[in-house]
Amino acid sequence: MAEEGPPKTDWSLIDGHGYILDRDRSHAAASRLNLQFYLWKDALKFNIHPSILPSLPPNAVIADVACGSGMWLIDVSRQLPDAHLDGFDLVLRQVPHRKWLPANVNVRYWNILEDIPDDLIGKYDYVHTRLLVLIVEHKNPRPIIQNLRKMLKPGGYLQWDELDCVHMCVKKADPGIHAPAVEQLREWSWADGRHDWTVQLPRFFTEEGFQDAKMDCVGDAPELIRPFNEQHLLTAEEFAEGLVKLGKREAAAKYFRLIQEAYEESVAGVALCVPRIVCVAQKPPFNSK
Repeated sequence: MAEEGPPKTDWSLIDGHGYILDRDRSHAAASRLNLQFYLWKDALKFNIHPSILPSLPPNAVIADVACGSGMWLIDVSRQLPDAHLDGFDLVLRQVPHRKWLPANVNVRYWNILEDIPDDLIGKYDYVHTRLLVLIVEHKNPRPIIQNLRKMLKPGGYLQWDELDCVHMCVKKADPGIHAPAVEQLREWSWADGRHDWTVQLPRFFTEEGFQDAKMDCVGDAPELIRPFNEQHLLTAEEFAEGLVKLGKREAAAKYFRLIQEAYEESVAGVALCVPRIVCVAQKPPFNSK
C-alpha cells in the first residue's frame, strides 16, 4: 500500500466546503472587507474599468455579485447617482442597514453557484464581481461565468477582479532577511496551483461567448506593500477560524502560529505580495442567449 503524504495544511482544505470565511466573527470579517475595498481602490485607481465606464448610460443597471460589505456599491452610487445598483451575496449581515444605503442601492441574497433567478436574466448593462478565488473548485470558473453572462443584456459588460496567485511572491526590504513564516504562508496560499486559473480568465471568458476579453495586472506600490500584507494576514486568520469550525483544529493551530510568526517578520520588512488582475469583456450585442 502506498504511503500517504503528510496531512494538507494549505487552502485546498476548503475543497467541498464552499466559502468558509466569516463563520463566526462577522464584525471582524466586515472590517477586513472594508479595508480590502479601500486598498483595492487605492491600487487600481478605479471601481469600473476605464474601458467600460464611458460606454455605460447615466441610468445604467449594475450588479455587484459577491458584494461583501457593500462598499463597492456605495462608492459607485456616488460616481453614478442615476444608476440602479443591485448587490448579491451569500451573507448580508455585513452590509449596512437598508435605511443607511444610498437610495439607488439594493441588496439581496443569491448564491452565485446556484441557478440564476428568472428576474435577473438579461437585466444588467454591467456586472462586477471580485475575489471569488476561494469558491472556485477544480480550477473551473465556467459555471460562474455562465451565470454572470446570463445576467447581462446583449452588449453588456463583465468585470471580474481577482488575485494573481501564479505571480505571488515574498518581498523584502533587505534581501538578507530570513522569513520562513511568510515563505510558508506563500506556499500554503498557492496550494499546489489551486488558484492558477485566475490568470486564464480571458480565455475562459472567450470560450463562454464573450468578446474583446482582456486583462490588466496591478502589483503592489511600495507604500501599499505593508497594508496589503496585513490584509492577507487577516484573511489567513479568518481562514484558520473557518478550519476550526470545520473540525480541522490541528491545521488551524498551525495557521494561527504561522500568522503570528509572519507578522513578526513583516515588522522587520517582509511582506506577502499577491498581484491583482482585472479581466473585462463584452457580451456580444446581437446575441441574447
